[in-house]
Order: sequence, then C-alpha cells, then structure tokens
Amino acid sequence: MVRAPVSQRVTVRLAGIPLRHQGTHDSLCAYYAAAMLLCALRPEFDDEFDAAHVRRDPIFGNLPRRRGQKVERQVSDWIATGVHLDRVCDALNAACARGAIETRFEFRAGNKVRGNVEFLREQVDRGLPCVLGWESRELGNHTVLVLGYERYATTGGEWLRVNDPSRVQDLLEWGQLQRLADRRLDLLWCVEHAGVRPDKVTTHRGKHGILPKLTRVERWSPASRRYAPLV
Repeated sequence: MVRAPVSQRVTVRLAGIPLRHQGTHDSLCAYYAAAMLLCALRPEFDDEFDAAHVRRDPIFGNLPRRRGQKVERQVSDWIATGVHLDRVCDALNAACARGAIETRFEFRAGNKVRGNVEFLREQVDRGLPCVLGWESRELGNHTVLVLGYERYATTGGEWLRVNDPSRVQDLLEWGQLQRLADRRLDLLWCVEHAGVRPDKVTTHRGKHGILPKLTRVERWSPASRRYAPLV
C-alpha cells in the first residue's frame, strides 16, 4: 500500500497585495506598509495615493496634526524621522470613516507580548493583513506588512511572510524577531471590515515539493463572512 505524502511545511498567504516600496533615504516604511494594508481591504483607495496634492493622500491627508501645522511640514518631518503607528492608525480610521463600507483599525504597543504570533496567524486566516513594527539595535527601526505565515512540522518553527517596503526580506523568523526587538513590537490591525478581502492560498510541502491535493485557493464572501474554495 502506498502511503500518502506527509505535509512537513504549511504556507498560508494572502494573494494579490502589490509591494509598495520606500526610497533609500526616507523613513516612510510605516506609510507604505499602511498603504498596502488599506488598499488590500479597500481597493477604491488605490488611485487616491496618486493624487496630485498631498492633502488628498488617504494617509498623509488624515494624519493628526498640531494646531497650525501644515500637511507639507508634517510629511517632511515623517520623511526625516518616521512616525508612531498609533497616529497612522488614526489616519486609517479617518480615511475609512467615509463611505458605506465599515472598516476599523486598532493599534497595540506589544512589548514581546505572549501570543502575538498566534494573533497574527489568526488575522491572516481571516484575510486581514497586519502592520508590524519594531525597534532594534540589530534590525533597526522598521515596519512591514504581515500577509502570511509558515509552520514547520518537524521543528515547530514559526515564520511570518511579509511585504517589506525596503525589499530586504519576505520571511521573518518569529523567535529571532522577539529576541532582537529590544524595545518593543507594535501592531496595527483591522478589527472590523465588511468588504472584500484578499484571496487566501494554503500550500502544503513534503520532502519532494508541493503536495497538489493538499493545496487550496479560497475567496472571501462578504455575504457569508467566510472563505470558500475556488473551483
């Protein structure tokens, strides 16, 4: 009797989220990660990121500002020194406040909080990418979009699949990230969304590559609020 192939590595990823990348001399990784998150769930915003004036940009135009501060000065400060994700969260919620689709985001400063990786996996399984930021002497201060994960049956290894605005990496090993993020890990995630979500692809691999019968593509139905396999 021929034994069925055993899955040794499972990859779950959200498909069709284009990479938006930062320049070599700016601090806009949080901007591009948040833009990818927003457009993955609300694709109608995609064209607005090409607006002729910065005030119409969904993130820059909605970022909280000090009284009397011009949006152009705020953008230049962000380019030079970066921005905290709690303010980016406020901007995303303000941008999504208009329109018939309910979409709401939250922010958490989680200093190596136990369970973060499980939470991120659950979000991916629900079709909701997350913005993850960290501060680290070895890794620098950086922000990426989490859009998938990998699990290894033999080692129990936990990896995150990401869209990295700096184009340095597409996989992060969770244990290493927690060890090297010497200050904190920040999360920005979607808590409510009534619209479309990215297709979800689950791939099983064995010793000799992909296992076709254990691989599936699923599409989200806003009506039923669940994923269903594509035929």
